[in-house]
Amino acid sequence: MYLLGIDVGTSGVKALLISDKGEFTAESLHTYPLLSPNPGWFEQNPDDWWDAAVKSIRDILAKAAVEPGQIAGIGLSGQYHGSVLLGKDNGILRPAILWNDQRTQLQSDRIIERAGSENLLRLACTGGAPYFTACKLEWVRDNEPDVYERVCKLILPKDYVRFKLTGVIATDVSDASGTLFLDVPNRCWSEELVGLIGAKKTILPGLFESPVVSGTVTPEAARATGLPSGIPVAGGAGDQASAAIGNGIVDEGIVTYSIGTSGVIYAATDSPRSDPGGRANTFCHAVPGRWCLLACINAAAGSLQWFQEKLADAERAEAEQTGRNVYELLMDMAASVSPGSDRLLFVPYLSGERHPHTDTNARGVFFGLHMGHGRDHMLRAVLEGVAYAFKDCLEVMRELGVSIHEIRATGGGAKSDLWLGIQANVSNEPIYTMAADEGGAAYGAALLGGVCASVFGSVREACDKLVRTARSLKPDRDKVDIYDRLFRFYRTLYPLFRESYKDLQSL
Repeated sequence: MYLLGIDVGTSGVKALLISDKGEFTAESLHTYPLLSPNPGWFEQNPDDWWDAAVKSIRDILAKAAVEPGQIAGIGLSGQYHGSVLLGKDNGILRPAILWNDQRTQLQSDRIIERAGSENLLRLACTGGAPYFTACKLEWVRDNEPDVYERVCKLILPKDYVRFKLTGVIATDVSDASGTLFLDVPNRCWSEELVGLIGAKKTILPGLFESPVVSGTVTPEAARATGLPSGIPVAGGAGDQASAAIGNGIVDEGIVTYSIGTSGVIYAATDSPRSDPGGRANTFCHAVPGRWCLLACINAAAGSLQWFQEKLADAERAEAEQTGRNVYELLMDMAASVSPGSDRLLFVPYLSGERHPHTDTNARGVFFGLHMGHGRDHMLRAVLEGVAYAFKDCLEVMRELGVSIHEIRATGGGAKSDLWLGIQANVSNEPIYTMAADEGGAAYGAALLGGVCASVFGSVREACDKLVRTARSLKPDRDKVDIYDRLFRFYRTLYPLFRESYKDLQSL
């Protein structure tokens, strides 16, 4: 028996086929363009997602020595916050505005003023921010009124693939948490929020818990993909919630560090705990009866990539000559520097910052440079600065009452023992890597597909049976003490620079 997970990412659709024992059977990724019609605008064509999903599904069916009829269930995952606008007969009205689009600050300010921060916090567990889907809908109303008047349904990226697979217009509670229309504590659409924001209630789709059957593969979708008709499709989850399932994050106490281009900290909670200052998001988890705190760092491994591209010409040349990976060479260089980088600190706000400081004006800073510092100190300071940024968010979660005793690390940054060791010492928690790290959000989606198909009785059972850690790095007390002093100093830097960041943008 097999399970199919489909993740609708920003760069492509990944399809992953696993056995009911968790074994990877086949996977495929098909990409599509990112549209940027104006600076700071990011859009995609929803039909590109479906075309990529069809190709990826057909690829894995061709690769795997598996009869399609052996696939028991399908789970969906995808990028949060996108706005797919459907009109009459469910036709696409315009390209989807994505999570990283930066055009909606004015609309966000208006929504916060109109709805009131207190109401948003009470119902949506957030004070509001420009990336929420409601702000994108408001932008369309302000700037494309002819399109807005024709909107019949608003769905999220993965849900367009659901519609094409099943014919059902629906979403799940984890993804819906990023719209500003969900009553997050009660896990249902909020008529009060819809009214306060000024949207049309009829545009909201059906709503499901993540492991519940939302529909089945239609004969038309079966012809397009090669799948048998009738396979159940789970409600699915936003990509971070789905990745958390793939890492076994079911109960409070274990959190994930996703160290990709951006960085994400995800913690399951037993009850909705919101931060009035907006230093973390409170969403419904993909586990029924669970919520989460989620924080995002804009430039995690992206900071290391920046160093490699801008300041590592010698290492790139050596990598070409020797055949070694350039990042291995950089880690060797960073390892030659003592913890603390001789009191050089790096603030990793190269792309602005989202959490714990939602500030598009924020910029990266090397603080404490002196004549004795070289590129090796700067490199290690980059690795440590990203670790401080992760801990900055982790401390917010602790302040909100979340118990934390284990961190599970995933993503490209989790492949470096040096960086993981820095993370363990900065966080003062053991860091575990995952046996199925390469599966990502698609792996968690496949587990949700297994629950909806009754292969597993619950999300907890699926995680208990299939999720395994690989290895761990424990904190070193002497290094913890060094990093603790430096982290406390690191936290003073953003308040020091905040007004200067604004002034810099006005020059």
